[in-house]
Amino acid sequence: MAAVSSFRYSTGEITTAEKAKSFSWEAPIPVNRFWDSFSYPTARNFLANFSDHELEQLAVDPMGINPDDTTDQQKKLQLLLQLLRNKLAKEEAAISPPQSFYEVDYKRWNGIWQGIYTLENELDLPQAEETVRMLVEKRLDDSNVIPIHLLAEHLVKIWKYKEAEETARSVYEWMVSRPHLGKHSPQALNARRIIAKALWGQGPSRRSEAEALVAEIHELVYGMGGSKFAIYQEEEARLNEEMVAGLNLVIKKSY
Repeated sequence: MAAVSSFRYSTGEITTAEKAKSFSWEAPIPVNRFWDSFSYPTARNFLANFSDHELEQLAVDPMGINPDDTTDQQKKLQLLLQLLRNKLAKEEAAISPPQSFYEVDYKRWNGIWQGIYTLENELDLPQAEETVRMLVEKRLDDSNVIPIHLLAEHLVKIWKYKEAEETARSVYEWMVSRPHLGKHSPQALNARRIIAKALWGQGPSRRSEAEALVAEIHELVYGMGGSKFAIYQEEEARLNEEMVAGLNLVIKKSY
């Protein structure tokens, strides 16, 4: 990405890539007026689908991305969604029938559709649920839990709390069983926050479970300091406080 001198990562930190190299899910987001208004996941899920050369072309295209653009956020989101839809159409047109883009290059197909879902979700478009369910149904590998994780998060957003709880529990169980993740990983913590929100949303009969889980998540974040995920501790604490405020809870800390 030409002319970009600094980047941010999922912690919000503006830094070099050295610390991020330890975690495969990290990707650099340019620091400029255009991208600074986007959350890390939204920016990453768009940028991951374009080469540096393609991004350079988008930066000079009048219908592309202006790094100094401070346009209304909804218009920016709509622009990114259209650019991804254009890329999907281009990729599909390059494949000769009877094969499909999905069959020829599932990884790229999945990446573009994941980016499309992320933007549909940000824009609160009704087709977002259909898109994320499609991503789950069309997985080639059962160990790819990212679409299921996205689905669980979306189900909480649209108040389908029971299904969200069941979906997120399966994601969490998979994550804690993987050596490169485990219970202190940001992904596992996020899955547990989804479960807590889903429990809370099911009403008074489940709220004591939600409160106990939230307290447990706080303890896990407190214990991150001595783990390989210590770099994420501050950001995870912020996300916990955001969750607590959203549920209107008062959590008693034992530390």
